[in-house]
Amino acid sequence: MTQLLKKHRQRFNLWLVEPLFFLIIIATSSCKITRPSNYFYNISRDTSITGTKQIVLPLKIKSGDGLAIAISSLNKDEDALYASSLTEGASGAGGTMPGLTVNDAGEIYVHKLGKIKVAGLTRAELKTQLERDLLPFLKDPIVAVSFTNHHLTVIGEIGNSQVLPIPDEKISIIDVMAKSGNALKTSELTNIMIIREQENSKDFRHVNLEDKSIFTSPYYYLQPNDVVVISPNKKIVKEEQRRTQYLQTSSFILQLLSITIIIYQAFFRK
Repeated sequence: MTQLLKKHRQRFNLWLVEPLFFLIIIATSSCKITRPSNYFYNISRDTSITGTKQIVLPLKIKSGDGLAIAISSLNKDEDALYASSLTEGASGAGGTMPGLTVNDAGEIYVHKLGKIKVAGLTRAELKTQLERDLLPFLKDPIVAVSFTNHHLTVIGEIGNSQVLPIPDEKISIIDVMAKSGNALKTSELTNIMIIREQENSKDFRHVNLEDKSIFTSPYYYLQPNDVVVISPNKKIVKEEQRRTQYLQTSSFILQLLSITIIIYQAFFRK
């Protein structure tokens, strides 16, 4: 009888060992690692990249644009009057924002200056014009002009999908990635799509943030209304799915083994 029990226990122990080997195989096969995406992966250490200078034409102000205009001088009381007249509310990426909206005639209203034609001017040109025209009313006026309704959209595998305001003429795709919470480990940096709206079409282009070519790309600097789409890295996503399946299978087998051990202890060890 004792020998029979020993024989059964040996068989039972072998039955326990086989699933353990199976778990080891699963754990080993799930350890395959795909190289995560890295910015500028193929750029050599201590190198220089030529041809990075790009001409970005200043944007012209047009009807419907929202403008934030700040005026300061040595006449603080007068500054307050100008500030109150320049905050009627302009439509921006985040809703109504302080500022002015250029009317259909391409004009804005400025305290003591009246209606001013601004459509067709750049921000720098409007700044120069206002500083000149305000000299009879303010001492050493300084003017700052920015857009409130220019924005681009960032979506996909990124820390924070958002509508990002562009107060100036340009913003680089590197700045956009940083402002949007940076790339995730599942982001596909080699295949980022940029959708750009033209007069009668939409252009779809792809850039590679692992490659040095991004610095000479005409899409390094983004424009208002661009859409940046960060796709998921399919290999990493598949591996994560496979790893999850392995863990679920392993958990099920371990639970089954635990139940078996409990049964064994309850009936075979008496």
